[in-house]
Amino acid sequence: MAADDIQSKAADLVKKILTVGVGTIFLTEESLRTLVSEIKLPKEIIAGLLDSAQKTKREFLQNFSNEVLNRFKDKVDPKEFVQEILERNEIEFQIKMKFVPKDGSE
Repeated sequence: MAADDIQSKAADLVKKILTVGVGTIFLTEESLRTLVSEIKLPKEIIAGLLDSAQKTKREFLQNFSNEVLNRFKDKVDPKEFVQEILERNEIEFQIKMKFVPKDGSE
C-alpha cells in the first residue's frame, strides 16, 4: 500500500469521526447509525458510540435550553410578558368533539 493511499484513508477516517462528533447534536439516531456503520467497526463499539452520542445530545440540549431560559428570565419579567400578550391579542379556543359508537353497539 502506498503512503498516499494510507494517508488518504486516514484522512477519510478522521473526517468521518469528526462528522460523527459534530453530527451527534444535529443528526437523528438513524443518520448517526448509518454514518457510524460506514466506518466498519465491531457492533459493540458502534453501540457504545451511539449510546454516547445520544447521551451527549441530551446533555447538550438540556444545557442549551437551560442557558436560553436563564438569559430569557434575566431579561424578561414573565408576569409582564404574559400581561402584554393578553393585552395585545384576543384568545380564541375551539373545541371539536365527535362521538363514535364502539364496535358492535348501536
